[in-house]
Amino acid sequence: MKTEKTVTAIFLLGIVIKAFDIPGHSLLLIFSAAIISIMYFPVAFYFFSDKSLKNQNIALSIVGGMILAIIPLAILFKLMFWPGALTQLTASLIFAPILLAITIWLSKKNNEGLKIYYKNYITRISFWFALCLIFYFTPNNTLIKIQHHNDPELARLKIQAYENPDNIEYDMALQNYYRQKDSLYMIENP
Repeated sequence: MKTEKTVTAIFLLGIVIKAFDIPGHSLLLIFSAAIISIMYFPVAFYFFSDKSLKNQNIALSIVGGMILAIIPLAILFKLMFWPGALTQLTASLIFAPILLAITIWLSKKNNEGLKIYYKNYITRISFWFALCLIFYFTPNNTLIKIQHHNDPELARLKIQAYENPDNIEYDMALQNYYRQKDSLYMIENP
């Protein structure tokens, strides 16, 4: 449980660091999202059951682990502007609420022995579903503007290049901007 919370906190820290465009955000996001996904997919039952393998619904744990493994990667893809982010976020937004509803229904039906299991399950699905919702409805232009809030020209050029991936002129303008910025840095810091 501590490992899961620590890695999730690192992932959230990576999101904040990316918002302020601090170097190293990509590395932090990629590694923490990968670790979270690896933890949830094969061993989600461990986190849901509070370290007791007897008190759980195995099928529900496997399905929940698969869904929870997809959500951090979907958010990572969205933040890095990689293709496939929308597909992953959409799948997560379809399956997570269904799984949450089933879990709530089962928790009301079952005995007290699985109370901790269902509470842990509902908490995790709800947290990741809420995060997924936020990133699904946040446009990429907004993410670019937030990341480059201190350099509106760079934000404008990146938005143009992102919205028109086939237009080479926008890529060239972005590359020229980086060259000019590097040249000014070299002049100011010999």
